[in-house]
Amino acid sequence: MRRAGGLARRALPVFALVACVAGCAGSGSGLYTGNPVRYLIALDQLVEPNFSVSSTAAFVDASALAGGDTAVAAALSHDGLHSAARVEFQRAEDFSIANGPIDIVATVERFGSDAGASTAYNADVRRLDGGSGATPISTGPLGDETHATSVVKTTSGGLSAVEITIEWRVGNLINIIVARGRYGGTRLEDVLVLANRQTANEVNVPDS
Repeated sequence: MRRAGGLARRALPVFALVACVAGCAGSGSGLYTGNPVRYLIALDQLVEPNFSVSSTAAFVDASALAGGDTAVAAALSHDGLHSAARVEFQRAEDFSIANGPIDIVATVERFGSDAGASTAYNADVRRLDGGSGATPISTGPLGDETHATSVVKTTSGGLSAVEITIEWRVGNLINIIVARGRYGGTRLEDVLVLANRQTANEVNVPDS
Protein backbone atom coordinates (compact mmCIF):
# COMPACT_ATOMS: atom_id res chain seq x y z
CA MET A 1 0.00 0.00 0.00
CA ARG A 2 1.22 3.45 -0.88
CA ARG A 3 0.41 5.45 2.25
CA ALA A 4 -0.43 9.09 2.07
CA GLY A 5 1.62 10.89 4.60
CA GLY A 6 -24.68 11.79 8.32
CA LEU A 7 -25.00 10.14 5.17
CA ALA A 8 -28.40 8.82 4.20
CA ARG A 9 -29.53 12.28 3.09
CA ARG A 10 -26.47 12.53 0.82
CA ALA A 11 -26.91 9.15 -0.84
CA LEU A 12 -29.09 10.18 -3.78
CA PRO A 13 -26.99 13.15 -4.98
CA VAL A 14 -23.77 11.19 -4.45
CA PHE A 15 -24.80 8.22 -6.54
CA ALA A 16 -26.35 10.42 -9.20
CA LEU A 17 -22.92 12.01 -9.58
CA VAL A 18 -21.30 8.56 -9.63
CA ALA A 19 -23.47 7.59 -12.59
CA CYS A 20 -22.51 10.78 -14.43
CA VAL A 21 -18.82 10.24 -13.76
CA ALA A 22 -18.95 6.65 -14.89
CA GLY A 23 -20.56 7.74 -18.13
CA CYS A 24 -18.56 10.90 -18.75
CA ALA A 25 -14.97 10.04 -17.82
CA GLY A 26 -12.56 7.43 -19.01
CA SER A 27 -10.30 6.37 -21.83
CA GLY A 28 -12.81 7.41 -24.48
CA SER A 29 -12.22 11.09 -23.69
CA GLY A 30 -8.47 10.95 -24.41
CA LEU A 31 -5.56 11.47 -22.07
CA TYR A 32 -5.64 13.96 -19.23
CA THR A 33 -2.67 16.29 -19.58
CA GLY A 34 -3.32 18.98 -16.97
CA ASN A 35 -1.43 19.93 -13.84
CA PRO A 36 -2.49 17.36 -11.19
CA VAL A 37 -2.58 20.10 -8.54
CA ARG A 38 -5.63 21.52 -10.32
CA TYR A 39 -7.49 18.21 -10.05
CA LEU A 40 -7.11 17.84 -6.29
CA ILE A 41 -10.11 18.38 -4.04
CA ALA A 42 -10.06 21.87 -2.53
CA LEU A 43 -10.75 23.11 0.99
CA ASP A 44 -14.10 24.60 -0.03
CA GLN A 45 -15.22 21.24 -1.40
CA LEU A 46 -14.98 19.48 1.96
CA VAL A 47 -18.24 18.53 3.63
CA GLU A 48 -17.55 18.94 7.35
CA PRO A 49 -16.73 22.37 8.82
CA ASN A 50 -13.55 23.51 10.59
CA PHE A 51 -11.03 21.91 8.25
CA SER A 52 -7.83 23.73 7.41
CA VAL A 53 -5.00 22.89 5.03
CA SER A 54 -2.27 21.14 7.00
CA SER A 55 -0.08 20.41 3.96
CA THR A 56 -0.58 22.62 0.91
CA ALA A 57 -1.19 21.15 -2.52
CA ALA A 58 2.19 20.42 -4.07
CA PHE A 59 3.96 18.12 -6.47
CA VAL A 60 5.29 14.84 -5.07
CA ASP A 61 7.74 12.47 -6.71
CA ALA A 62 7.70 8.69 -7.11
CA SER A 63 9.75 8.18 -3.94
CA ALA A 64 7.25 10.12 -1.83
CA LEU A 65 4.32 8.28 -3.41
CA ALA A 66 6.01 4.97 -2.64
CA GLY A 67 6.74 5.89 0.96
CA GLY A 68 10.44 5.37 0.34
CA ASP A 69 10.02 1.87 -1.10
CA THR A 70 12.50 1.87 -3.98
CA ALA A 71 10.87 -1.09 -5.76
CA VAL A 72 7.46 0.60 -5.77
CA ALA A 73 9.00 3.89 -6.92
CA ALA A 74 10.77 2.11 -9.77
CA ALA A 75 7.51 0.41 -10.77
CA LEU A 76 5.71 3.76 -10.87
CA SER A 77 8.36 5.16 -13.19
CA HIS A 78 8.22 2.03 -15.35
CA ASP A 79 4.44 2.37 -15.62
CA GLY A 80 4.86 5.89 -16.99
CA LEU A 81 4.25 8.21 -14.04
CA HIS A 82 4.53 11.78 -15.38
CA SER A 83 3.60 13.89 -12.36
CA ALA A 84 1.65 13.76 -9.11
CA ALA A 85 0.30 16.09 -6.45
CA ARG A 86 -0.97 15.77 -2.90
CA VAL A 87 -2.83 17.88 -0.32
CA GLU A 88 -3.77 17.22 3.32
CA PHE A 89 -6.54 18.67 5.48
CA GLN A 90 -7.09 18.36 9.23
CA ARG A 91 -9.52 19.66 11.83
CA ALA A 92 -9.37 19.88 15.60
CA GLU A 93 -12.28 17.93 17.08
CA ASP A 94 -13.00 15.92 20.21
CA PHE A 95 -12.06 12.52 18.79
CA SER A 96 -14.37 10.60 21.12
CA ILE A 97 -17.49 12.19 19.58
CA ALA A 98 -16.21 13.34 16.17
CA ASN A 99 -18.41 12.56 13.19
CA GLY A 100 -16.84 12.55 9.73
CA PRO A 101 -13.12 12.44 8.97
CA ILE A 102 -10.66 14.52 10.96
CA ASP A 103 -7.73 13.92 8.60
CA ILE A 104 -7.95 13.76 4.80
CA VAL A 105 -5.12 13.17 2.33
CA ALA A 106 -5.87 13.47 -1.39
CA THR A 107 -3.51 12.48 -4.21
CA VAL A 108 -3.64 12.58 -8.00
CA GLU A 109 -1.09 10.78 -10.17
CA ARG A 110 -0.91 11.37 -13.93
CA PHE A 111 0.48 8.64 -16.18
CA GLY A 112 1.41 8.67 -19.84
CA SER A 113 -1.28 6.15 -20.78
CA ASP A 114 -4.45 4.52 -19.51
CA ALA A 115 -2.69 1.14 -19.61
CA GLY A 116 0.19 2.34 -17.46
CA ALA A 117 -2.20 3.86 -14.94
CA SER A 118 -4.21 0.63 -14.85
CA THR A 119 -1.08 -1.44 -14.19
CA ALA A 120 -0.06 0.86 -11.33
CA TYR A 121 -3.61 0.86 -9.96
CA ASN A 122 -3.81 -2.94 -9.84
CA ALA A 123 -0.43 -3.17 -8.11
CA ASP A 124 -1.73 -0.71 -5.52
CA VAL A 125 -4.89 -2.73 -4.96
CA ARG A 126 -2.82 -5.80 -4.16
CA ARG A 127 -0.78 -3.79 -1.64
CA LEU A 128 -3.89 -2.24 -0.11
CA ASP A 129 -5.53 -5.64 0.39
CA GLY A 130 -2.31 -7.06 1.82
CA GLY A 131 -1.96 -4.38 4.49
CA SER A 132 -2.21 -5.31 8.15
CA GLY A 133 -5.86 -5.40 9.21
CA ALA A 134 -7.13 -4.27 5.79
CA THR A 135 -10.71 -5.16 4.90
CA PRO A 136 -11.72 -4.66 1.25
CA ILE A 137 -15.04 -2.83 0.82
CA SER A 138 -17.09 -2.10 -2.29
CA THR A 139 -17.59 1.47 -3.48
CA GLY A 140 -20.09 1.17 -6.29
CA PRO A 141 -19.15 2.60 -9.71
CA LEU A 142 -16.49 5.30 -9.69
CA GLY A 143 -14.36 6.17 -12.71
CA ASP A 144 -12.92 3.26 -14.71
CA GLU A 145 -11.62 1.13 -11.81
CA THR A 146 -12.10 1.54 -8.08
CA HIS A 147 -11.24 -0.17 -4.82
CA ALA A 148 -11.44 0.65 -1.12
CA THR A 149 -10.16 -0.73 2.15
CA SER A 150 -10.90 -0.08 5.80
CA VAL A 151 -8.46 -0.53 8.68
CA VAL A 152 -9.58 -0.27 12.32
CA LYS A 153 -7.07 0.22 15.12
CA THR A 154 -7.20 1.06 18.83
CA THR A 155 -5.71 4.39 19.87
CA SER A 156 -3.48 4.85 22.91
CA GLY A 157 -6.54 6.17 24.73
CA GLY A 158 -8.49 2.99 24.07
CA LEU A 159 -10.76 4.40 21.36
CA SER A 160 -11.27 2.79 17.96
CA ALA A 161 -10.01 4.71 14.94
CA VAL A 162 -10.64 3.91 11.29
CA GLU A 163 -8.63 4.67 8.15
CA ILE A 164 -10.56 4.39 4.89
CA THR A 165 -8.68 4.44 1.60
CA ILE A 166 -10.36 4.79 -1.77
CA GLU A 167 -8.22 4.41 -4.88
CA TRP A 168 -9.74 4.82 -8.31
CA ARG A 169 -8.65 5.38 -11.90
CA VAL A 170 -10.07 7.89 -14.35
CA GLY A 171 -8.38 7.29 -17.69
CA ASN A 172 -4.66 7.91 -17.17
CA LEU A 173 -5.18 9.43 -13.70
CA ILE A 174 -4.94 7.53 -10.42
CA ASN A 175 -6.71 9.10 -7.46
CA ILE A 176 -6.24 8.21 -3.80
CA ILE A 177 -8.14 9.63 -0.86
CA VAL A 178 -7.27 8.50 2.67
CA ALA A 179 -9.63 9.58 5.44
CA ARG A 180 -9.07 8.96 9.14
CA GLY A 181 -11.39 9.45 12.09
CA ARG A 182 -13.39 7.82 14.86
CA TYR A 183 -14.64 4.33 14.08
CA GLY A 184 -18.40 4.64 13.65
CA GLY A 185 -18.14 8.38 13.00
CA THR A 186 -16.16 8.18 9.75
CA ARG A 187 -17.81 6.13 7.03
CA LEU A 188 -17.16 5.09 3.46
CA GLU A 189 -20.00 7.33 2.33
CA ASP A 190 -18.14 10.38 3.69
CA VAL A 191 -15.10 9.53 1.60
CA LEU A 192 -17.16 8.76 -1.52
CA VAL A 193 -18.54 12.30 -1.45
CA LEU A 194 -14.99 13.62 -1.61
CA ALA A 195 -13.95 11.11 -4.27
CA ASN A 196 -16.79 12.16 -6.54
CA ARG A 197 -15.95 15.83 -6.09
CA GLN A 198 -12.33 15.21 -7.00
CA THR A 199 -13.42 13.21 -10.04
CA ALA A 200 -15.69 16.07 -11.08
CA ASN A 201 -12.66 18.37 -10.92
CA GLU A 202 -10.90 16.13 -13.42
CA VAL A 203 -13.88 15.88 -15.73
CA ASN A 204 -14.72 19.58 -15.62
CA VAL A 205 -11.33 21.35 -15.38
CA PRO A 206 -9.94 22.14 -18.85
CA ASP A 207 -6.45 20.77 -19.46
CA SER A 208 -5.29 23.92 -21.24
